[in-house]
Amino acid sequence: MTRHHTRTGLIADTHMPDRLRALPPALPELFHGVDLILHAGDVGELWVLDQLSAIAPVIAVHGNDDSADSQRELPYQQVIAVNGVRLLLWHSHYPDYTAEMASRRDDLISPARSLAQAQRAGAEIAVFGHWHIPFVHRQDGVCVVNPGALASGSVFSRQLIRSVAILEIAAPGQVEVRHINLDAPDQPFHPTVDWEAGFAANGARYEAPIVTPELARAVAALRRHFSRDELLAVRPVFSPLAYAVWEGRAGPITTAQAYAALAEDPTLPAGLKSRLLARLAEFQVAES
Repeated sequence: MTRHHTRTGLIADTHMPDRLRALPPALPELFHGVDLILHAGDVGELWVLDQLSAIAPVIAVHGNDDSADSQRELPYQQVIAVNGVRLLLWHSHYPDYTAEMASRRDDLISPARSLAQAQRAGAEIAVFGHWHIPFVHRQDGVCVVNPGALASGSVFSRQLIRSVAILEIAAPGQVEVRHINLDAPDQPFHPTVDWEAGFAANGARYEAPIVTPELARAVAALRRHFSRDELLAVRPVFSPLAYAVWEGRAGPITTAQAYAALAEDPTLPAGLKSRLLARLAEFQVAES
């Protein structure tokens, strides 16, 4: 059997349209000629995959922060064979929300879970998203790849470097990865991870807050005192404020702005709104 050199586009964390209005215009050209596109989760709405399929066929998994439709219709992980090479595609989050939150209590950063998941599947390559940190790491016969992200990890932050990757497979053991900074596609981009520095230090190279320090503390408090479903209900209230910052129309979001947006929103249940406003009021006084 004759083997062919294959090129696969890798993309993750598009979060459309919650945190990204449209795919970057440069993407079709950068992915031109790829045989396949793999999306490593947090797609957003399923129509994102339709748009990507205008470039090449798409295989995708869901993430922890995906739309309801994507969560329902896309699998947790996929094993794919490309040019005789087995590849594991997943987002890498814990399916259980409590377990996922528990995993974030320390500052460790390690490719161990993706490495182990690939080895269990007999895969030579593991592609994952979730971290919003691009890198390639080779260990124990496995190439672990994170293409980076197109959108931020939350409506309270900005993705500083938006990236994708090209995976080239000539044959088993002949795997190359090239990352591309979408805002500087003509410049070499070789992202690395300092495993000893911890997750926060590595993440700060690619993502930054768009809120005042006081609101950041308030958000941390909200995450401790409100359920996941309650926080998901609140997210659309903050999206317009976030887009104003992302698009350069406003500065960092203040606690007062967040309070006003919540107070004026007509969709939130009255009980939830009053609890949110009471919690935010404590931080609004401190900020002023």
